[in-house]
Amino acid sequence: MKTPKTFDELFKFYDEYVKLLYSSVQTTNKLPNETLFEINAAFDHMARKWTFGEDEEYVAKKAYSHLKRSCLDIFKLKYKETWDMFTELQKIDTSIIDAGKFDTNLHLLAFKMKSRAQNARKTEGDKRQDSEMIPAAFDNWVEVYNNAVRLEKDFYQHKDIEWAKTKSYRDKDKFTLTHLLIGIFSSIIGTLIFQFLFL
Repeated sequence: MKTPKTFDELFKFYDEYVKLLYSSVQTTNKLPNETLFEINAAFDHMARKWTFGEDEEYVAKKAYSHLKRSCLDIFKLKYKETWDMFTELQKIDTSIIDAGKFDTNLHLLAFKMKSRAQNARKTEGDKRQDSEMIPAAFDNWVEVYNNAVRLEKDFYQHKDIEWAKTKSYRDKDKFTLTHLLIGIFSSIIGTLIFQFLFL
């Protein structure tokens, strides 16, 4: 989307991005304070059209920059939450889903998400701005966010995850029980050998 020149165009961006991101974290009560500050700054700029008679295009451009920045912390929050989901999935034997395709695709997506997040962090630290006065990191974070949504929907909420969890825990229990029995059996054999040789 190009930098808005009118409030109509500005609110189109607000409706398609800011409102969507805001509501996605609002339900979990984890809205970053920085996001609220940026949204407040955006509306403060808009108010200057009426309070100080500033040009609408200039005001919309300034507000747009703040609204884009308001999204950055939500992007990072979504990334962190999704990475926690990925870490949780690592504790499950997901290789048994879809004949290993699930596992391969999960790791490829996680790598892509992490790589793009690293790029976003690097560009976010760059003080230069593009021709539309928008942090270059935004586009990278949009892709991170989209991949995070996909990871949660297609992998974390996959229909076979609960089955894989149950099977993983069952296999782990069997593994533990087997080792326990081997330990007990070895201890008994060792005791018998010791008694036979030295008593």
